[in-house]
Amino acid sequence: MNTLLTWARGLAGSLVSGLVIAFCATASAAASYQPLNETCDGLPKLPVGTMPGTCLGLLASARSGADFIKPRKALELPRSNQILVTDMGGWSGGKGILWLLEFSDGSYNRVQGIHKLATGMNLPHDIKLGPDGRIYVGEANRITRFRLRGNQMVDRETVVDNLPYTPGSHLHPLTSFVFLPGGDLLVNAGSKTDDCGLSSVSQTCDELDTTGLRHYRYQPDSNAWDSDFTLYASGLRNSVALVVHPSGTVLQGENSTDFKDAEEPYEEINVIQPGGFYGWPYCFNRRLSVGQGIDQDTSGCDRADYIEPYSLMPPHVAPLDMLYYDGDLLPALKNQLLVSWHGYRVVGNRLVSYATSADGLPQLVKHVRFNRDPIAPARTFTTHTMAPRGGSSADAQHREVISKWNKVDGLRPEGAPVGLLQLQDGSLLIVDDKNPALLRLSRGQAYADTQGDQQLSQIDGIHFDGAARELLLNNCTGCHLELQSNPGELLNRKDGWLQLKGGTTLLEQKLTSESGFMPPTGQLESTEIATILASVAERD
Repeated sequence: MNTLLTWARGLAGSLVSGLVIAFCATASAAASYQPLNETCDGLPKLPVGTMPGTCLGLLASARSGADFIKPRKALELPRSNQILVTDMGGWSGGKGILWLLEFSDGSYNRVQGIHKLATGMNLPHDIKLGPDGRIYVGEANRITRFRLRGNQMVDRETVVDNLPYTPGSHLHPLTSFVFLPGGDLLVNAGSKTDDCGLSSVSQTCDELDTTGLRHYRYQPDSNAWDSDFTLYASGLRNSVALVVHPSGTVLQGENSTDFKDAEEPYEEINVIQPGGFYGWPYCFNRRLSVGQGIDQDTSGCDRADYIEPYSLMPPHVAPLDMLYYDGDLLPALKNQLLVSWHGYRVVGNRLVSYATSADGLPQLVKHVRFNRDPIAPARTFTTHTMAPRGGSSADAQHREVISKWNKVDGLRPEGAPVGLLQLQDGSLLIVDDKNPALLRLSRGQAYADTQGDQQLSQIDGIHFDGAARELLLNNCTGCHLELQSNPGELLNRKDGWLQLKGGTTLLEQKLTSESGFMPPTGQLESTEIATILASVAERD
């Protein structure tokens, strides 16, 4: 650590500033799942709590030769025993990978082959089978399509180009998309910032004309899409969770502004209507105003085109994918809406389901309850009633499909579900990007979580004092609430920010990464970075 201390002290006196930190991008270094000595429908069973009659199996990870870095979503090809997986490769552009996994039979029990179909991709995220049978992949700046011949991509071409991506300074660069009835495309254009500057000096938002859902019209004669687009819906911060019901209903899961308050704001389920304005960055929850905006009769919650959320979800759960389940293998989920909650706070890291109406709308009730993970020294999960600021007359009640997914040292890592995919046998594939793995929810005996409530991670770590502690609390607890009560959870040398990666700590790499764009509070100065690193070095 002497080298680190010398570097940190030298940096403190330098004029370099404005390095961006990536605390919220990952909760800790990539962990790995340790299966139990039993199986879940043929796969190694994981010690994760699931709803009765189901279990979670490990489909693919480094253990099976799949060296994922940051996998996001998956697509199973019909009648082929093949699954494609997008892998961002990290948050820097040009490092993405498209994987092809081949299975020996239709049971998913053995990975027979693993191939890299493409490398050097630009933050690949979404992947879908198009109406024409071709494979469509969303990168940060474009959507491409291709056919698969054996294990080779052929006829690859760009179908949507010039998506709004600015490398290194775009907070929500990932591309999700859905096909509307008739073939039109809705494409997510995520916001470049957290709140469009309303928390600082700005009172108006210059992103509203470009941020939201872009509508590209289908040209059936050429099987292509207009290069020009219209903004189908605006006031949406980040629409990576997007789904179309067979009835035509379009739902969006909104990742709301990152308030430092752990209790606010609530996330949203929005029913997307053409021309609708959904509030960001001027409104949160249902009709509460943020900042001054512009003239109150034409902006924010008072705009004539404002559409308030159909339902709220608990605060900071970070919905990243939605899926209507229509299989028979898991009857308790039949015709329900599934949502992956990726959030790193104590209400995230879950897979939930919503009972829906015939047109795909989640059913509303007056009092919605949700569970929180324990934060040491607490040892039990707690139940709470949703109480958003500004009130709410009715919201959708979820059911926890995968629930006890908090980190328990020696047992399991914290779950980080992203992509959801209904497999051809009716089981459910879940992509975990933080603990790079493909997981499969299927029929079986649910794991009995006898340790999760009792054995929380208690790893000795560095307890920052003085200025360094204040910097961490002011800038990092927005995503990592455990820093307030149990800093050893993140600041440890086993699998936390103080572990060595390539000769330097993960913390140093996060602090000095030029490709990051966190925390939401903005950039740290070089002297602030040096203060934190010096505090680590002096206590080693």
